[in-house]
This record gives sequence, structure tokens and C-alpha cells, in this order.
Amino acid sequence: MPSATDWTTTQNLQDPMRQVWVDHARGIGIILVVLGHVLGGLYKPGLFPNETLLRWIIYTLYTFHMPMFFFLAGLNARHSLRRGASSFLAGRVTTIAYPYVLWSLIQGSVIMLMAREANNPLTAGDLAGIWYRPIGQFWFLYALMICHVLACIVTRQAVMVGLAISGFVIFSWLHDPPDLALTLHHFAFYVVGRYAPDAMIRSQVRPLAGWLTWIGLVIAFAIAAAIDGSRFGLHPNGITALPASVLGIAAVILLSKLLDPRWHRWLAAIGTTSMSIYILHILAGSGMRIAMMKLHVPPWPWVYVIAGTAAGVLLPMLAHVTLRRLGLLTALGLAPSPIIRVQPAPSLAAAQR
Repeated sequence: MPSATDWTTTQNLQDPMRQVWVDHARGIGIILVVLGHVLGGLYKPGLFPNETLLRWIIYTLYTFHMPMFFFLAGLNARHSLRRGASSFLAGRVTTIAYPYVLWSLIQGSVIMLMAREANNPLTAGDLAGIWYRPIGQFWFLYALMICHVLACIVTRQAVMVGLAISGFVIFSWLHDPPDLALTLHHFAFYVVGRYAPDAMIRSQVRPLAGWLTWIGLVIAFAIAAAIDGSRFGLHPNGITALPASVLGIAAVILLSKLLDPRWHRWLAAIGTTSMSIYILHILAGSGMRIAMMKLHVPPWPWVYVIAGTAAGVLLPMLAHVTLRRLGLLTALGLAPSPIIRVQPAPSLAAAQR
């Protein structure tokens, strides 16, 4: 998931001024998104019988991985908006709104055709309702577009912060909210990224102190998640899960800064293709599960988890490379239009201006 704002190509990894930690963070985040959806898809077919463990893993992932993507999107938006609101919004129409509609229809149609194998079958009415009721993972693109529109309309920081706090509180009062209502919750993280200090982007981390701090953050996150989950229930978007959310995001960002780019180009490559992975991972991961079941692969939970997650990441990356060579990425909404100049992830030079 994913940032779903400005989708960059792997050639940007050659830019020495590029903040590669953002790509690392996106790579970690999208792997966790795929893992979470693969795990969720194993419950109904009875492939992950330990429901308690499954719920705890999913709760732990969801406390921070989606909020982190909204934070990164806000971080990127602050620099992209310098080109002007009109240019910014036009870019988001082609990189968020268009793929939302196109791939909702494509994925929805595939699920309708494979209704017997699908965990959550869809109807023609579901496809007709994507304008106000997102299907599957596409709620994220819908919600992110709302955040970007608000960022263009509301120019005063105090008003944005007020909206974010209000939305966060209102969401905590909702009982069994629909996916789109998650916008109210995640908008707060978008706003934090939107107004985060430049020091957060350009700060360097000393290895020893950084790794010790990261260990402390991971331990604090585990404690916060354990306390919240056991006392208040496994509600990753609840207001009591906020400490775990913040600690989880901080741990991923710090880890992303600590990783040596020379040895983690693979992770940065995953981050730069995260749009394609996010769009296609349900089809790829679920397709792998269905294929394994039809081939009568024994119901070993972790075999299905590893195979599904690998397929959900690698097959979309393969599709991305293939479509790029065919010149079809833009037509399929998986890359920005070449006539629209896309701001890359914040660079050191940009942060210092």
C-alpha cells in the first residue's frame, strides 16, 4: 500500500540525493500489506485453524502498516504541493482515481467469474457501487484521494489539524464502520506527514545508537500492542491502539533509515513498484491459494502464508516489469502519465530548501 501518491521507477534509485529510506519504508509496508491479506484469506477455507493466533497477527500488522502509508503519503504531498494545487490534483487523478476505477472493475469482474473459489463473492451491484462503496483493498485509493483533495482545499494548518483530530475521535465512536470510514482514522496520520518537520526527512542515524533505539521501539511496540489487544480487544484502529500505531511507524521508519541501500536494493525496488503490488496482490495471492488448493497441497498454514505472500509481491513486480517494457504501465494506471512531471520521494536537496 500502500505510498500510493507518486509512483516512481527503479531508475530513481540511481539518484544519489534520493531519500532511499522512503522506498525502504514503502517496501516493508507493502510486504506487510500482502502478508495481512494472505493471512486473512486463509481463515474461511480453514487453512489457518489457530484463530486466536491469526487474529493477533492481523491485529498487530494493522495497528501501524496502513497508518504508515498515509503518513508517507502526507510526507510526499507537502513537497508535491509546491508545484501548485492544480498540478498536484491532476497528477492524483491519473495515479489514484483512474486506477481505482479501472482495477476495481477488473478485479471485481474476475471475482464474479470465480465466485465459487472467492472468499468474498461480488455481484454486479457491487461493481456499480464502487463510486461510493469501494471493494476489497481499493478503499485505500479512495480514502487517499479524499485526503489529497482536502490538502488542496484546506490550506491552513490549524484547520487541517482540527479536521484530523475530529475525524479520529468520530471514528472511535462508530460501531462496525465500513472500510471507507477508515478515512476518518487514517487522515490524522496523513496530516502528521503533511506537516512533519524537514528534519524528519533529512536526519541521519548513527548505526549503534540507531539500532539500540530500534530495539527499544520494537519492545515498546510489542508491549503497547499486547496491553491494548488484551485489555481493549483486537481493534487495530481503536483509539487505545494509537500508542502501538505510533511506535510501529517509528520503528519501521528508523529501520528504513538504518538499512544500507547498497545491500537492500531489492527492498527499495519493492517500494518503488508498490503501486503495482498493491493493485495486483489480491489477484496474485488469492490465485496462488486457489491453485494450491486445487493441486491438493496439504493444509500446512505457513506453507500457504509464504507461498501466497511471495506470489503477492513477486508476480505483480514481474507484471510491472513486463508492462513497462510493453509501454502499458500508464494505460493501466500503474505509472503516472509522462506528460505529468511527478515529484519523486523527498530528497535531501528538497528538504534543505
